[in-house]
Amino acid sequence: MRTSARGKTEAGFTLIELLIVVVIIGIAGAMIGLSAMAAPDRALENDAQRLRDAFRVAQSEARSDGRSIVWHADAQGWWFTRAGRPVDLREASAENAVPWPDDRFERDPILTARKWTEPPVQVRRDPPSPLRFDTEWVRDPYTVELVSPGRTIVIAHTAAGDDGLR
Repeated sequence: MRTSARGKTEAGFTLIELLIVVVIIGIAGAMIGLSAMAAPDRALENDAQRLRDAFRVAQSEARSDGRSIVWHADAQGWWFTRAGRPVDLREASAENAVPWPDDRFERDPILTARKWTEPPVQVRRDPPSPLRFDTEWVRDPYTVELVSPGRTIVIAHTAAGDDGLR
């Protein structure tokens, strides 16, 4: 049984269909807004986790290579350096009598220089001397405090060897 005249078709959307579309768009917009607001809150925590992992890799690399690695940081980012290999005078020749330059780990995916996700970040160390990773298996305790507006995270290495975020 037909409800409309022949040749006429209904055009457009019903009010219910329009309301459903508006509600779906509103929910999607709210989800995008909430995820965008939550991202900066996690930025410093993600940087701290990445840095803690880099500390572990630097310690392992220093043990395997036999040369100390020093961590540097400023308000814009952080990087590692290692002194170049010295010349072994017992095996020196015209080609290898030049010492190697200092290493900045440009090709290392973990130890390469990084920018903070949300700069500026203030960095405080305890003890305040440069953080050095060397061949020792037992490290002195240290803390690195990362401070950005409204957020502080501490990376702590205890005498027992635990690395953790607070």
